[in-house]
Amino acid sequence: MNREEVIKKLYEEDPKFKEWKDRHDELDKDIAKLERHRPMTHDLELEIEKLKKEKLYYKDLMEKRIQEVMKDKK
Repeated sequence: MNREEVIKKLYEEDPKFKEWKDRHDELDKDIAKLERHRPMTHDLELEIEKLKKEKLYYKDLMEKRIQEVMKDKK
């Protein structure tokens, strides 16, 4: 099972993983929207930074779970 298949399987079968992926994708869209805002303010930069950290948190959770599944499949 390759990485993409593992991600698809987790998304379909693991409610926590689905929640993490959905939130990660939502944050990605929010960040992109805020980064287009002009003029960029200091408060906006701080908000973007906060959202990026949260997005990274979810990415790390997903990556850990992906690696667990891939390790178990070997």
